[in-house]
Amino acid sequence: MKIKKVLPALIISLLLTGCWDNVEIDRKAFVATIAVDIGKDIKEREGLKAFKPTDAFAEKPIDVLSVTYGFPDIRNMEQEKGAAEELAITVGGYSMTDTYFKAIAQSSRNLQFSHSKVLFLSDDLFRYPEVAKEVMDYIEREPSLNRTTIMAVVEGKAEDYVKFKPLMEENIENYITGLMGNNSRNGSVYPVNLNKYIDMSTQQEVNMLPLFKLEEGNKNLVLSGITLIKDYQIVGYLNDKEVTDIQILRGDIGSCKKVVYKDAHPIDYYIRDVSTKVDMNLVDDKLVINYKIFTEGTIKGYYTDANLLNTDVIREIEQYFAESMEKELVGIADVTRNKLQVDLLNVKENLRKYHPRIWSKLQNRWPQVYQNAEIKVTVDNHIRTVGLTD
Repeated sequence: MKIKKVLPALIISLLLTGCWDNVEIDRKAFVATIAVDIGKDIKEREGLKAFKPTDAFAEKPIDVLSVTYGFPDIRNMEQEKGAAEELAITVGGYSMTDTYFKAIAQSSRNLQFSHSKVLFLSDDLFRYPEVAKEVMDYIEREPSLNRTTIMAVVEGKAEDYVKFKPLMEENIENYITGLMGNNSRNGSVYPVNLNKYIDMSTQQEVNMLPLFKLEEGNKNLVLSGITLIKDYQIVGYLNDKEVTDIQILRGDIGSCKKVVYKDAHPIDYYIRDVSTKVDMNLVDDKLVINYKIFTEGTIKGYYTDANLLNTDVIREIEQYFAESMEKELVGIADVTRNKLQVDLLNVKENLRKYHPRIWSKLQNRWPQVYQNAEIKVTVDNHIRTVGLTD
């Protein structure tokens, strides 16, 4: 009897169940690209310190930030291409949250961030560390942002990059995600998504983000290495070659290319696999760091008048590349720790995790110890194929 009484109530509850906050897909704008610039009132930000937490009407109309939200025009999306041209809304505000609500006020559609693909940050933003810190904190904490969103620093105005029309894609977000996806084949590409950035910010003192530039009157988009960020300020840059070398030393690389010249002819070595081992020791109170690099790859180019590539010639070429790469890698290690004064090789973190006894002896004088450390690099190359010869 009890079941007969309860059953109708259960059936009615199931029939009456609905989604109270449902928004139809044609009423949504799927934000794919976000660009953050400094606002026109950035220099007036100091005046906000005059406000007290208990003041009434403390929401002052001041544009500390200018944020552009780019989204595909799904009204004109072609099914065959699966992409559409980009539309954009640019708004100013005193915070990221403020710009979001102002964007909603200007949009007839509900802004959705679950499909966001690219986040551009203007390099001008990092001239104001406190503002940059607020932006980064919002990015890390905002649950609606897609955690796989690619992050990048751009030279100049970030809004211009949202409106840039790439040659090979319908919109900028598809171009950037495709380019970043090439990191397994191009060692100079260093993709950083939101998840990776959060991990870096919690584990490392220096964060790295790819750097883009618009050249030739905003007609050409160029990946120009990476930006080094410490304490929410830009402390330096690395070019494409230096990015490759850093990733080799960190053991964080897919494929890459190296070149040497013999008799004025270039020899390209396409590296398909890299293995890096690091050994750290304390010798006479001096830190000694040994990197052992093992590579496998293919010779992609060799001049046509060259002799038949027999075993001796191949071993000779392997040695050329070994000596050249050893000098390069030691050089970039010295640049980062002495000139830039940053630990991009995660030496400090490795000591803490894997050599706690050594770290306990060095931690009180770490900066000086690291700058005076002896770094050695040994490269062992293995050329597996050499292409076709006569």
